[in-house]
Amino acid sequence: MLDLGLLNSFVAVVEGGGFRLAARRLGVSQPLLSQHMRRLEQELGVPLIERSRRGGAPTPQGQRLLPHARRLVEGARQAAALFAPRPLVVGAASNPGLYVLPPLLRPEEGLRLTSNAEALELLAAGETDIAFTEWWDGRPGLDARPWRQEPIIGIAPPGHPLADGAPVPLARFLAEPLIGGEPGTGMGRVLAEALGDAAPSLRVTRAMGSTEGVKRAVAAGLGVSVLLACAARDELAAGSLVAVPLAGPALYRQLWAVLPADLPRRAPAHLFLERVRTGG
Repeated sequence: MLDLGLLNSFVAVVEGGGFRLAARRLGVSQPLLSQHMRRLEQELGVPLIERSRRGGAPTPQGQRLLPHARRLVEGARQAAALFAPRPLVVGAASNPGLYVLPPLLRPEEGLRLTSNAEALELLAAGETDIAFTEWWDGRPGLDARPWRQEPIIGIAPPGHPLADGAPVPLARFLAEPLIGGEPGTGMGRVLAEALGDAAPSLRVTRAMGSTEGVKRAVAAGLGVSVLLACAARDELAAGSLVAVPLAGPALYRQLWAVLPADLPRRAPAHLFLERVRTGG
């Protein structure tokens, strides 16, 4: 079995055009590098480097070995990279990813914004380390934990008849032209459960495809909507939207943190979840 370290030295000598640059690139002395080459040549029983004052060039036997040596060295590098420390990558559906997570992330931690379904798919494929979603479907291989409950509020444009500060029954509010947001968030399910027998009357007049689109449409006077309170914080403060109190029990949206089921307890994703649970 050939020594990968010797093959790496051989590739470095060929690519560096000699021993001086190769030794500098590998961080070893030239005598040690020469020793590596002699050992490899002895193991194979052929000369691999033609030495000269100008440096060193591969012999015909060295030329034959070179592509194989490069593949082996690169394969070893890629295998080692699988387990090398890397920055944490967080996957998140757009609402938790845009409006909840950013203040909790550190500069070295990455964030991939996507849909709820794709956030789980990326996690299952190993492309992210943890996912934050607005629903959980019980898929195998992943472990979901309730992360936090976000209040759901009604929003309307300034001057709307229902935006006078008085509580409005949910069914009455949703009878207004209703602006819908991103599909697949589960918001419709929350409203249907809250409405009970009145659920069949729920109709979306416009579907904007995103929370940002919903807020702009409502601010433009095209209708009303319901969304996570955290998503409208800036617009409410600026006065471009008005919160409408909804009569009855308070509405909340459960947000989930999802991790690989077999993840060690001290894995970076677990430590990240502990940190964001406390808001630090």
